[in-house]
Amino acid sequence: MTSSVDFRGHPLFPPGFNNPTRFEADVFDCEVWGTIPSDIEGNFYRMQCDFEYRPPMNEWMTGFNGDGHLSRFRFKDGHVDYRSRYVKTARIMAERHARRRLFGVYRNPFTDDPSVKHINRSAANTHMYWHGGKLFCLKEDSLPYTVDPQSLQTLGDWNFDGQWGSQTMSAHPKIDPVTGEMIAYGYQARGLLTKDVTACIVNAEGKVTRQWWFQSPYVGIMHDQAITQKHILIPLIARTTSLERLKKGLPMWEWDGSLPTMIAVIPRDGDSKDVRWFKGPARNTLHFLNATDRGGKITMELPTSDGERDPSQIRRWTFNLNSRKDTFEEEVVSKTPGFLPRMDDRYLSLDYRYAFLSSNDPSLKPDLERAPAMKRMGRFASNVLQRLDVKTGEIKQCPMEPVVSLQEAMFVPRKGSKAEGDGYVVAVANNYESTSSDLVIADATRMEQGVVATVKLPFRLRSGTHGNWYAQSELPPIRDEFGASI
Repeated sequence: MTSSVDFRGHPLFPPGFNNPTRFEADVFDCEVWGTIPSDIEGNFYRMQCDFEYRPPMNEWMTGFNGDGHLSRFRFKDGHVDYRSRYVKTARIMAERHARRRLFGVYRNPFTDDPSVKHINRSAANTHMYWHGGKLFCLKEDSLPYTVDPQSLQTLGDWNFDGQWGSQTMSAHPKIDPVTGEMIAYGYQARGLLTKDVTACIVNAEGKVTRQWWFQSPYVGIMHDQAITQKHILIPLIARTTSLERLKKGLPMWEWDGSLPTMIAVIPRDGDSKDVRWFKGPARNTLHFLNATDRGGKITMELPTSDGERDPSQIRRWTFNLNSRKDTFEEEVVSKTPGFLPRMDDRYLSLDYRYAFLSSNDPSLKPDLERAPAMKRMGRFASNVLQRLDVKTGEIKQCPMEPVVSLQEAMFVPRKGSKAEGDGYVVAVANNYESTSSDLVIADATRMEQGVVATVKLPFRLRSGTHGNWYAQSELPPIRDEFGASI
């Protein structure tokens, strides 16, 4: 019998970056190559799925069933401090107590050890958002955990003082930059495999002020959303499941290309009866860029592909609210691959221009002498940071050293600037030469000039899920051991 802490031979963990890290760290004043711009001040948080114990052999190969492991890079005065901690969920603490894996494959309670039947399954491993004075760590199958934004100490799970009626909350809420409200939702909201969906508005103080309930056409994944100033859009994607599948001991989702893509369009000033569903062909997508009201139409940009394993493109979906047609139109904005694009979040729901993404430029080849392990990456190596103009399709890009592959890109506004895209693009890079992780920084207005600074970590991080940037002015002050602000 294989030990719970022996990861050898598991298909999820080939040699390299995606082996579990299984440690927490503090690095004061990280090594920096180049110069950190003085107008970057704040905190870059990022999440990864880590594994303290060996999962079942038939675990979903995405790795999304690992334990939540939160990192923070704090920028101030040209210096960077790093901290990481596990989110101490009920799940991870139960497994630590037992010293073995107790929770089965991805979102399948039928595969759990009977001893954890009544324990919250959340791994809190997908995203983090600061809102209403709380830092939420999120996983879409349950309610969030809250974490101290400075120490990263886990404070406990949270149900909005009982105001949140759903059993679940998505890992992709959106913060309206005009009103300061958080728009969030939950699916399978009344329990496992239910079609119930709820969407909510949470005000700037963290109170639920509005809620919609409705039913989805089928049980499928509803991983992300988009918002406009007038609407909420929640796509239903053709990854589906069933009770029979779960009882067979399989992870929750499987691709079903025969199902349509369905998008719920919710008027923010309407009621549940006003929810309108649009449909289109099966599309493989999980994440969305932005949506904008344009008279009687809505446009939404997103990375998507035709099938489960096809390369993604940035496309635009258009919904005509003045038409009785229940279909949406689709056009290609850019053929550049990249399934985790981000934007300047200060322009979320508004007319905007730029997307920022980690992508692959096939003309740039890896240096296999310095980093032979990159031979396995192929087209999946993200070797450039890009700024995409969604209006014209123009791309500006920053090439990487030929020994790294990038994780999700993140836009960081320049301190004191309000202009869209005026700031920096940051991303964690897997350095296959040193087998350690770097944080690379490029000027978003001068991408072609290359990386301006690289923060070097003396260890590797696993591939991350998502990250967010918060200026220090948005968070509680950091105090030293004597109580003084630092």
